[in-house]
Amino acid sequence: MQSLLLDRKLGNITPLAFATTISESYYARLHQTAKHNVFPINCHHNASVNSLALDQSDYRFLLSGCADSSIKLWDLKQTHTQRQENEVDAALGNADYDEFDYDNPITTFTNVATIPKKSVHEFGISAVQWWPYDTGMFVSASFDHFVKIWDTNELTPVHDFDLESRIYAIDICRNETNSLVAAASDSPFIRLLDLRSASSSHTLSGHKGKTLSVKWHPINPHLLASGGYDGEVKVWDIRRSNSCLCRLDMLRTNIQNSSSSSNLTRESVKAHSGPVNGLVWDESGTELYTTGNDDKVRVWDMVSSLAPPVNKLINFGPLTRNKYPQTIPIMLNPKIETETRYLLFPSENSDIFIFRTIDGKLEARLSRKGSKNVGRTCSMVNAGPFTGTYYCGTMDGEIISWSPNWVKPDANDIIHTDQEMDLDLTDILQKRKQQAEERALLYSDPYFKS
Repeated sequence: MQSLLLDRKLGNITPLAFATTISESYYARLHQTAKHNVFPINCHHNASVNSLALDQSDYRFLLSGCADSSIKLWDLKQTHTQRQENEVDAALGNADYDEFDYDNPITTFTNVATIPKKSVHEFGISAVQWWPYDTGMFVSASFDHFVKIWDTNELTPVHDFDLESRIYAIDICRNETNSLVAAASDSPFIRLLDLRSASSSHTLSGHKGKTLSVKWHPINPHLLASGGYDGEVKVWDIRRSNSCLCRLDMLRTNIQNSSSSSNLTRESVKAHSGPVNGLVWDESGTELYTTGNDDKVRVWDMVSSLAPPVNKLINFGPLTRNKYPQTIPIMLNPKIETETRYLLFPSENSDIFIFRTIDGKLEARLSRKGSKNVGRTCSMVNAGPFTGTYYCGTMDGEIISWSPNWVKPDANDIIHTDQEMDLDLTDILQKRKQQAEERALLYSDPYFKS
């Protein structure tokens, strides 16, 4: 770390390279936050936290949508003191995280507003999402068939869409030229809702059975990916009358001379052997990550060849468990944050696995602590670039905070040259070995390996 700080001070590396190097080490040392910057215990009263949404401008206001139909708004810059720190807490300052009292935090984030259950939505909230450009508006979807548009200042819905079927997922197009909301529901088609005209603009038909997930392309506002109960993943161009551009085929693993038309007309084209309930694009839109109830995560190369895209055959190992036909919140870490991309996958056993996307290698396994430690994760958001912090909603009504663990040195353990004269040679060698091991752990990143 001292060499890295010296290189930054001398101008040998840029501030961005310095931040990237530090962030690279975050993902091997993520721990559940225990004392500060956490959410109140049982903040949603044992009801599943189905959706989380953090505003992308200030990374300050967090929405949480719950299975009991309530919605809460949290201010991550304000905290509420639950109790005073005592001697036991102070003594654990440098201890292992397993020794903390996870059921008795010192400070918690402030809940600034609550929409009570059954007051607006009749059934559970399936998705909440901020308007991409400010926090003055957000969108909620529910199993009661309604998508509602909210005025954040008044905390009241200003418009609603009745889709006449249970809604599993929504996604707002993040482009100023397109104000569409895509909705996946019990129906075998995708509904597109236009916020400017306050009407359902049109539908995208083609799935066999209900649709479970939708994601807009991050660059092209006219492209949309969808996953269905039929095991298919389709990419749509909403400008075309025949909107489906291609279907993802798990058997297409290299560039072949196959036309997109043959892909669209064949019957046996599957992206997964089970329902597809998770989609995520990378920021450039060149890769699409999908997951299904066949316990597989697949990575698709979307640009190296003509349609259909190619399955890159990256193996993420045998630990991924995904049997529930509900939307699963797989996500990538911010691209500018690290040189190596990481995929976060919430498994059924309540653990969150962090994989390297380049080869599928398991980087870390996050296991819940505290008295309630068995509920699986059903929603997840990143706290912002270069923070290494994630907030995860669980089936048992908790919102868990994960952040990097930096071990602070104890001044009593630091050996100065003049003090070494009074120590036994064995003690000096043992201390230096311990310090060398700590440095090796800190320097286990690409910067120090180069």
